[in-house]
Amino acid sequence: MNRSALTLTSLTFTSMGFASLAALGPAAVATPAVAAPAAAAPAAAAPAAAARTTCGPSVQMINRSNTVCVTVDGTSVRVHGASTQLFTGTSGRSFIYDVSASVVGGESLGRETGSVYLGAGTGYVSGPRAVAPCGSTVRASFSLTDFGTPPPASVVEVPVTC
Repeated sequence: MNRSALTLTSLTFTSMGFASLAALGPAAVATPAVAAPAAAAPAAAAPAAAARTTCGPSVQMINRSNTVCVTVDGTSVRVHGASTQLFTGTSGRSFIYDVSASVVGGESLGRETGSVYLGAGTGYVSGPRAVAPCGSTVRASFSLTDFGTPPPASVVEVPVTC
C-alpha cells in the first residue's frame, strides 16, 4: 500500500462523539477538515423474542399436584405436563396420562396419551410439539387418570406472538 497516496475520504462522527476515518494519510493530516456530525444511526432491530414458558393452574389428584406447561418460541409450540408427589413416604405407581393442545377456535395441534410410572418428586410427561399460527391462542391440557377416577385437568391458554 502506498501511504503517500492516501487521503481522507470519509470522516464520520458517532452519537458518542467518536470519529471513524475511512482512510488516513499525510494529506489528511496536512489539510484539516471539519465535518458535520452524521445523522443519528438507525435504531438497532429489536432482538428476537426468547422462548417463554407459561404453566396452568395446579390441580390435585390424590397424592399428586399436576400442571400443564406450554413453551412458545416464535410459532413453535411445545406442551408438557408436570406431576409432583405431595406427600413423601408413598411409593410410586403407574398412571394413564393425556396431554393435548389445540388452537382456540381452530385445529388440534396433537394429543399424547399413554401410561407413565411416577415416583417421588416431580415427573414430566411430554406432549405435542407443533407450529401454531402467529397471533393465535393455544389451549393445552394435562391430566392423569387413577383407577378410572374422572381426571381433573390443568388447562392453560397461551397467545402465540411473533
